[in-house]
Amino acid sequence: MRKRRLQVRRNRRNHNYLWMLTFLIIIPVIAVLIGSRITERIMIPVLYSDNILEEEVLSDIINNNDETEVDEVDGKEDDTTETIEKTENIMQLEGLEDTEILPLSIYMIQVASVSSTSNIEGLVEELNEKKLSHLIYRMENSYKIYTLGLTNREYIEEQLPAIREFYPDAYISEIHLPAKNINYSETDENIGENIIKDLNSLIVIIDKQAKEWYNFIKGEGKLSQYRDLLEEQQELMTQLSEKLDTDDWPEGLPEKQAIEKMVLHQEGNIKKSTELLEDQENAYRIHSLFLDSLFRTLETIK
Repeated sequence: MRKRRLQVRRNRRNHNYLWMLTFLIIIPVIAVLIGSRITERIMIPVLYSDNILEEEVLSDIINNNDETEVDEVDGKEDDTTETIEKTENIMQLEGLEDTEILPLSIYMIQVASVSSTSNIEGLVEELNEKKLSHLIYRMENSYKIYTLGLTNREYIEEQLPAIREFYPDAYISEIHLPAKNINYSETDENIGENIIKDLNSLIVIIDKQAKEWYNFIKGEGKLSQYRDLLEEQQELMTQLSEKLDTDDWPEGLPEKQAIEKMVLHQEGNIKKSTELLEDQENAYRIHSLFLDSLFRTLETIK
């Protein structure tokens, strides 16, 4: 009888130890792993149009003395025939035209988030020494530092292990803009269609540039087609700039001033990138300029 009581006590003690081990070690570890995954896939920085990086403060330290978890924007689609017909009927009654801006997705590796510009300078110097591209973006009271950014997640996933050798806490940050319907009056049909066509062409060019970067990073290319894509981008910026020279601006389009600012910065990035292409050692700086153009496109069409 006594042996049985001792055995029962021993079993209870072992059972208690098992529960303690589960609550104190196993569950917290699982929670950390789940939290890490959520941070990477869901908690994405937010871009604010009124919180653009203060260029006058950082122009001397970004991109080697040159410059340059967004909330995922969900587009809800109702594909029922009834809804589509109702929408079309309403638009016909109101005399509206409907044109779509292509979707855009961006995947970047975030390596740090700092609160002051004094911390940024050291990080930028460190990234330059490692010949890693970088983009800095202000969000609320902090600055997000990204390195590498393309339009395909698989491209970035392949590079994440290499970046984590320098920055163990680096993770992938995602931005998704769905296709966006732009409505404007029939009287603005000509300028509306032309502006949206140019913005869509820009998205296509950016995607082609991203593929060029992927091949270059993989060692399967030498950016041989990148110059041609820059020239194509410049032609598009010139064309878009000419179309902005009008007092009539459809209300449904992205703001005219936002497009003008994007064109100005992208033309500067194109010019600088073309100069830097003469030496492949400047590849990381060219990619930084690509990231700047990528973000400015996003800011304009979001």
